[in-house]
Amino acid sequence: MATGLLLGIGAAFMGVGLFLTGRPDCVGVCETAGLTLLYAGGPVSALFSVLFGGVFVAWPLEVTLWVVLGFVSAGVADRRQIPASAAALVVVAAALIYGLVLSQFVEIGL
Repeated sequence: MATGLLLGIGAAFMGVGLFLTGRPDCVGVCETAGLTLLYAGGPVSALFSVLFGGVFVAWPLEVTLWVVLGFVSAGVADRRQIPASAAALVVVAAALIYGLVLSQFVEIGL
């Protein structure tokens, strides 16, 4: 369950982020929100974007990362006797913080 939840949320974040960052009139808060969602949904792509510039979409690596994070969060949830969805939402919150931090290092050059 945690893996499916994380894959779905990651895909939604990337989709909304790509939509927002692809708009020519996306500046200011829109740009920050778009990059935050894009980078939260695609943490590997985010790292490539910050290091090399531009917008990368490394979806095979993203899917692999979200599946691994899903299994790890489910394992942690089982050991701590908490719902798997709660552990997955902690991962989502960490991804949003990661995306927000990295979005501060990048400016969209259209």
